[in-house]
Amino acid sequence: MPGTPKKKPLPEREGRGSFKLAFCSLMAALGTGLMMTGGLIPVLTYCSPLLAGVLLIPVLREYGRRWALLVWAVTALLCLMLCADKEAAFFYLFLGYYPVLKTLLERVKPRGLALFCKLLFFAVSIGGMYALIALVFQLDVGLEELEELGRWAGIVFYVLLTATMLIYDSALKSLAILYEYRLRPRIKRMK
Repeated sequence: MPGTPKKKPLPEREGRGSFKLAFCSLMAALGTGLMMTGGLIPVLTYCSPLLAGVLLIPVLREYGRRWALLVWAVTALLCLMLCADKEAAFFYLFLGYYPVLKTLLERVKPRGLALFCKLLFFAVSIGGMYALIALVFQLDVGLEELEELGRWAGIVFYVLLTATMLIYDSALKSLAILYEYRLRPRIKRMK
């Protein structure tokens, strides 16, 4: 009709914004679901936070650090409220954002200094997490069992946890490459 105003088409950016929100919400939901499995099988206490952290790689690659940190924060908050395994929830809270931090630590030169920064981050995060759990929240996370085994058991556990984080650091690089060449083209087609 000649007198009716024409509707303006939506800018393309708004369509991408809704996909971004849906994608990030899906990653947060998947991360929370993975974290909920930590209460079902005891060994998943340490595996589920690391796997949930891997879900930050696509968000980081597609939408940047801010969105990846937002997904981490939402997932951490949901895990603290919903997960039965509070140790796993705190593990994710303290170390789940490592894939985002890794991109910054990879820029540190020389490589030895970058490795030192990673080890320092792991040591401070793990120590701070268990201190907070034991002293502030007074949750039973098996620390008494380590005390029964002797003081060396706690040190060995701490060293093994740090070594696990170094293996995780190495695996993140391979998983980022896998995402880039295998999964990213599929996600681009969905957009």
